[in-house]
Amino acid sequence: MSAALHQIIVIFIGIAAGLGCRVFGVLDEKGTATLSNLVVKLILPFYLFSAILNTPADVEAGGVLLALALSAALFLFSGLVALAFTALLRPERGDRGVYLFELMCGNVTYIGIPVCAAVLGPSAAFYASLLNIPYNLICFSLGVYLLAGKLPLKKILNPAFLAGLSAAILYMLRVPVPALLLDGCAFIGQATSPCAMLIIGSVLGGVKLHALFGDWRAIPYVLLRLLGVAALVALGLRFVEAPAVLKGVLVLMAAMPAATNSTMLCTIYGGNRELSAKLIFLSTALSAVTIPLWATWL
Repeated sequence: MSAALHQIIVIFIGIAAGLGCRVFGVLDEKGTATLSNLVVKLILPFYLFSAILNTPADVEAGGVLLALALSAALFLFSGLVALAFTALLRPERGDRGVYLFELMCGNVTYIGIPVCAAVLGPSAAFYASLLNIPYNLICFSLGVYLLAGKLPLKKILNPAFLAGLSAAILYMLRVPVPALLLDGCAFIGQATSPCAMLIIGSVLGGVKLHALFGDWRAIPYVLLRLLGVAALVALGLRFVEAPAVLKGVLVLMAAMPAATNSTMLCTIYGGNRELSAKLIFLSTALSAVTIPLWATWL
């Protein structure tokens, strides 16, 4: 079994556990909302801070800035593709923002970082963690606006973004951080992926089975999310001077399934979280086939 496929199966075990918690009343609506807040505001920031500073990579400041610039360009390009896609398929007014967000932002944290590390080596986790800095800035600004029709200006400088940015600055300045502090952050951050999957499973527990496959737009969405965007990114990177590992990370991140943060953001701020959970479920299921293909190609 490939490392990428192994990671996808682990993710589905977590989603199944969350579904079971919802079905048997262990995790109700209020508990799901509380857990979403906990992940977004506490656990995820610890994870990103430790992931960047615990890296075995040795990258100069210029390399860090290049990675941040290319990461921001990736989301900008994905956003343009998303606009063209939604204009063609014309989803219902209340669903348009969800499709836009889920095409612009993939699961670059909970699946992206471990998959990049497994496929491209430990140094790839460093670049993958840097990519989460612009990602979290987008999530809590444009992302919340698309998903819930709100623009919480006070939330743009959110804990996850600030944690990633501060870690990147400390890394570039070569400021030593006590190992005990990093170990403590990593210890808390390890709960990020399990908690996120429990939340998705809990939301799916409230979705009727036929609704998972009731929207025909989900099929072209999944194909574009898992194959189309990454193929275009790979083509564009042929004309960019950058380390091969960084290019590989950008292609893999472009091929990730739907962003699980959307379900948590919909839970916190309002929005169609059922559609969000459905796109996450379908794209993650099919990524068990597409991610190993991309990993083999890379």
